[in-house]
Amino acid sequence: MKKLAALTVALALMGCSASPQERAERARKAFADHDYRAAQVDLAAALAASPDDPALLELHARNALAMGDGIAAGASLAKLPQAARPKDFALLLAESALLRELPDEAIAALGPDGSPAASRLRALALLAKDDREGAAKAFDAGLAGAPDGRLLSDYARFSLMSGNVKQARDLANRAKAAAPGTIDALLADAAVAVAEGKLAEGLAAYDAAAKAYPGNLAALAGKAAVLGDLERTKEMDAVLTSLAEVRGGGQVAYLQARAAAARKDWKTVRTILQANERSLEGKDEASVLYAQALVALGQPEQGRARLQPMLTRNPQSGLIRRELGKAQLAAGDAAGALETLRPFANVLTADPEDLRLLAKAATQAGDPEAARLAEKAKYPTPQSLAATLAQADTAMRAGNWGNAIAAYERLLAVTDGRNPLVLNNMAFAQGKVGNTKSAIDFAQRALKEAPGNPSVMDTLGWLLVESGEDRARGLELLRDAARKAPQNTAIRDHLTKAEKA
Repeated sequence: MKKLAALTVALALMGCSASPQERAERARKAFADHDYRAAQVDLAAALAASPDDPALLELHARNALAMGDGIAAGASLAKLPQAARPKDFALLLAESALLRELPDEAIAALGPDGSPAASRLRALALLAKDDREGAAKAFDAGLAGAPDGRLLSDYARFSLMSGNVKQARDLANRAKAAAPGTIDALLADAAVAVAEGKLAEGLAAYDAAAKAYPGNLAALAGKAAVLGDLERTKEMDAVLTSLAEVRGGGQVAYLQARAAAARKDWKTVRTILQANERSLEGKDEASVLYAQALVALGQPEQGRARLQPMLTRNPQSGLIRRELGKAQLAAGDAAGALETLRPFANVLTADPEDLRLLAKAATQAGDPEAARLAEKAKYPTPQSLAATLAQADTAMRAGNWGNAIAAYERLLAVTDGRNPLVLNNMAFAQGKVGNTKSAIDFAQRALKEAPGNPSVMDTLGWLLVESGEDRARGLELLRDAARKAPQNTAIRDHLTKAEKA
């Protein structure tokens, strides 16, 4: 009886299966909806029935390019008969070659085409050949034509690589205007926002891209990275889980290792990075994380071996110097750690944490300056505090919430943690990046230290209202703040919005 029932179900499913024509139509709809993985499944079935259908081959090539699969795209493009090739065939061929890391083939496919679309691909091909000057000229040549969202977006990312954040922002804004809602414009906007320290805006752009383009690796990886920067590890893990079916190589592996490091799961960090060493080659942040894992797992000599050549290449990096010093101390080489960390002693604005590490190395090495360094490490220099405050203030005025939070964290770590201005500004910045619970905690601490301060009352009141945590108390605080500072337009605006809500 059970066998008969199973056979009935199987026959019913066979009768309900979609025809090749229906699968082809479904693929077209999925492609239009930017669901490229779903389109790929239906395209495979449709092509199995009609392997030489030009329309299906073209759609398959475009879908493969959207998924970053240059091999599959190239195979379908090669099957297209001359008469059925679309007008942008050369562009498709060039993009396929680029994805296969064949920049010369891409340039040859473009020929003399000087359109913005061709200029974009030519620039990327030249960049792949490490010809940055040629790439810049190609991008500039493309700007002479009609506004092209993809060119503007890639030029924005190229500008970020060159350290020109201002130019990158201008180009990203132009990309959004030329091609609103497209994946390229969204990703460029997100990358620039993160570079500007506007993590909440970057997260929103990556989130919009991930929703509009399901399964997009760059969108999901970018979103996970920003969540990691914001220390929202659980949300980061959820995004990484959704990336399980996406071939992400080293990019995803590094993010998975970062998430494991946030949980102090150093064995997993080592396992992930070890398995992806080839795809992560040249990525300094991954090498530093690997070294940190090795030190945490009792293998400081291996960690030191990774960090030493990196510091030789980049002696200005405080992060690499700090981690190498830790590895040397863990390996029992206090004298080596002292030499590595000694430059921190000559920096008036040095972080107190680095000074404490230096003092520890000096003490263990028996250095005659150990006592003086230990005393110096106890208290931050006025210059150090002033520099950190200036950094925080500059970041706040620029809306660079990520840098502001980092600066205020350093200030709170070396003071008694009771300064209401620091606490209030930290609450404001945490709220801006979406860390609502943390923001409210800091705002409540600020109010405890300055219970009658209108700005502090406004910060906590608005956070309570906006988050829905305690709307009644939030309104009360905003009304009190407005009475105390009737000329403060920011407080008045918050109160107006709260009362309307």
